[in-house]
Amino acid sequence: MRELSNSELNEVSGAGFIADAGTALGRGIGAIIEAAGGKGGLEAGTSLGTGIGQVVEAGLGVLSSIVGGLFGSIFGRK
Repeated sequence: MRELSNSELNEVSGAGFIADAGTALGRGIGAIIEAAGGKGGLEAGTSLGTGIGQVVEAGLGVLSSIVGGLFGSIFGRK
């Protein structure tokens, strides 16, 4: 059995649209770095993009919970 990469792990765990977009962006940047002669740029770029996308998604999730809780308490929803 082999170890999954970050992008494969996110696919299995059901990462959201923003994390997927971050992964694609990071993969593209990493490919440019490797094309310019840098080694390991693809994996590093992919990991960085995935991480940034996950942080943004987590922040949006927290914000959504706060706003939902605020408006729910104002309008009497639980």
